Amino acid sequence: MRILSVLLLLPALNNLAGAQRLPTSVMPSHYKLWIDPGIEKQQFTGEETIDVQLAQASNEIVLNSLNLEISSAEVIAGGKTQQAKVSYDQPDEMIRLTVAEAIPPGPAALHLKFSGKLTTGLRGLYLSKTARRSYAVTQFEGTYARMMFPGFDEPGFKATFDLTVVADKQDTAISNGRIIHDTPTAGPNRHTLTFSTSPKMSTYLVALAVGDWQCLERKVDAVPIRVCAVPESKDKAQFALDVATHSIQFYNQWYGIRYPFGKLDMLAIPDYEWGGMENTASIFYRDTALLLDEATASVFSRRSHATVIAHEIAHQWFGDLVTAAWWDDIWLNEGFATWMQAKPIEAWHPEWHLEDDVAATTQQIIGLDSLSATRAIHGDPKTPAEIKEMFDGITYEKGGAVLSMLESYVGPEVFRKGVNAYLRAHANGNATSADFWQAEAQASGKPIDQVMPTFVLQPGVPMLTVTSSCNGDKAQVAFTQQRFFLSPERLNAGSPEQWQIPICMKFGGTDTCSLVTAKTQEASLGQCPAWLFANRNAKGYYRVAYTKAELNAVAGVAESQLNAPERIALIEDTWAMTRVGKNSVGDFLGLAQALQSERDLGAINLMARDLEYIGSSLVPENESGRFNEFVRKQFEANESSLGWTVRSGDSDEQKAVRGSLLSILGRTGDPQAVATARKLVQRYLKDPASVEGTLVAPAFATAAAHGDAGLYQQISDALPKARSTGEYNTYLIALAQFSQANLAEQTIALVDAGKVRQQEYPLLFGVLLANTHTQDAAWAYLKEHWSDLAEKVTSFGGRGAVSAFGSFCSAEKRADVAQFFQQHPAPGAQRTVNQSLERIDNCIEFQKIQQQNMNAWLQLQK
Repeated sequence: MRILSVLLLLPALNNLAGAQRLPTSVMPSHYKLWIDPGIEKQQFTGEETIDVQLAQASNEIVLNSLNLEISSAEVIAGGKTQQAKVSYDQPDEMIRLTVAEAIPPGPAALHLKFSGKLTTGLRGLYLSKTARRSYAVTQFEGTYARMMFPGFDEPGFKATFDLTVVADKQDTAISNGRIIHDTPTAGPNRHTLTFSTSPKMSTYLVALAVGDWQCLERKVDAVPIRVCAVPESKDKAQFALDVATHSIQFYNQWYGIRYPFGKLDMLAIPDYEWGGMENTASIFYRDTALLLDEATASVFSRRSHATVIAHEIAHQWFGDLVTAAWWDDIWLNEGFATWMQAKPIEAWHPEWHLEDDVAATTQQIIGLDSLSATRAIHGDPKTPAEIKEMFDGITYEKGGAVLSMLESYVGPEVFRKGVNAYLRAHANGNATSADFWQAEAQASGKPIDQVMPTFVLQPGVPMLTVTSSCNGDKAQVAFTQQRFFLSPERLNAGSPEQWQIPICMKFGGTDTCSLVTAKTQEASLGQCPAWLFANRNAKGYYRVAYTKAELNAVAGVAESQLNAPERIALIEDTWAMTRVGKNSVGDFLGLAQALQSERDLGAINLMARDLEYIGSSLVPENESGRFNEFVRKQFEANESSLGWTVRSGDSDEQKAVRGSLLSILGRTGDPQAVATARKLVQRYLKDPASVEGTLVAPAFATAAAHGDAGLYQQISDALPKARSTGEYNTYLIALAQFSQANLAEQTIALVDAGKVRQQEYPLLFGVLLANTHTQDAAWAYLKEHWSDLAEKVTSFGGRGAVSAFGSFCSAEKRADVAQFFQQHPAPGAQRTVNQSLERIDNCIEFQKIQQQNMNAWLQLQK
């Protein structure tokens, strides 16, 4: 966890007064919990007995509780039962149980009765609704278990749970254990469901879902697996069951520990904030992330569903069996699962080339980490809002990327050996960053405990300036490291961070690896290379700055000598250096021309994204036609070879590339792409099964962007008739992509009309804000309704709606956003607000340093 900084962190961890942390003098071991969810009345009642151990005598016990009414509280210890006075500490989300006589050290039991309201906020125990009925479901990560029952709601307080639930007779329930008793209850049409004792787990991993769920099931390596959903969606659960089968089999072998919890349920919930939540032995998913219509699903959907499912199952070992001791190390859970999620799917579907997706994701998170407003992977969260903010791209994607670099540095088998030793040492307990990298250091014999802190405990991404030189037939390469910023001003000012960087280079037909530990360092290549690439397999978490000669040399051989992840890294390194003025925009466009034959989906998408940024920020309106023609020429070789008609022998990669090209060329106004999109949309509106699934979203996006009020009305009429959540979302997002301001107003009005599910708010407003034609209307609506919408659009640390403000590129809009958020909080997303403001600044700086270069390039095209 920490080398030199460990002593600095300890005082902060022990200073509980301002940290909203529970004292550790009382430790829970077991909860006996009874719940009646009261779906019809939207009011639940509960009763619990918590077995605890006191380290010292006390008259007071502190628990977490939020928005619960405690009607009775008793403390049983030393043969005595005392009534406890309950004091509410609402700001710190705690209650204090106070008794007249001191509770002696040793075992005690806390007996409480309580009640609360079923919320509609997708947290705690809440109502999830379909058109047919309501369900009671839970979402407890990070600090929301305290909304259903009083308890020790911190990850370090692991305990077992015995749960009993009262439900309507036609309903069942899903939880961490199995149903072992089902008995009638006093009163008509109700029954009581008792679950087996749960594994030892943190409170945020407790799960409960009550409703008329139906399931598909099978056994995998003797473990019963179920995929459950509302009855009308059960038929779409087969793909998830197949993914779970392959994932469990893969993980049983990889971890060296068989699935540890006896059973696994996976449940699709109609309204859910997260893509998935790794509750122990009972994983909950957003329905659109678990259920799949295999007859119409796109390649993109298959890939994303598979990796989300594999991600959550990976947590059953890394996160549930071994849990981070506190939220400062939540990256151990989420970064590892992000790194691991591709592994079983790559083994199952190698033709999906998920290694390319991983490389593209790494490059995108490096972009976020290049902002001044980034943070270290290891955080210091104290309050619930700060804990919520930890669930961001730094925790997930940067955590996964750094682990990928570590695996490459020590080797896959050695890395696995270290992971498995870590799991065995801390099974059923808690662990820290230091525990993990010490296990890897012991397994590898390499200085992992020196390398990892430089990437985990400090913010930012290193930039390696690489310069090679030849003396006869001998070659040297010099590295200079510094922190990379997307702001030229910050980059040129310098920053004190220093990393220990595992770096592997390839050149000619060979490669070499080094550990760069100093600000400047040299290595011998042994031969004079014609070209040099400084990030083999794109595993390194760093930016590379090449000289112009070296960039031209490697660009010239990129299509023949670099693999797809390496080309992705080359594109994004060159783009990053263009953003800060180390390359001219013409240099980047020259690289694009050298890669016109690119066939890899990830490289195509990133190149198109960067070209689109140039078009929107640097190209004058009167030159947009000329630049769009350049973009079309960039991708015409792919379009010509694939065409717009699906062929029976198409691979999944070809289908995916075709879909991306339809979006890319559609955004340039390519007549053939627009005409194709319009035809596909009309076919889909008549018969969704008639259009290959991978073309559906690109076709709707393209047709909508170039559509009129008549097409808008067609899609609007289809919205309430959608036969699945996926089809509904296709229509909803299409409505947000029209360019007319009055149509944007109609789309936003769907929110007021209750026709948009809360889980889709971040996506919908993210699309509206990213669309230059609709962003003003969307921003005006958000400002007017912020008090009602703030909690609903700040999921995932603000991904979606809040992060979309970063697409603005004017001083006036920046000032407007900054002024608004000075007066209006963004709960759990303030860092994302700051990052969005910085992105606007970066865009304005980009215009200043590259506008003249862009104008010169455009003149050369005439």
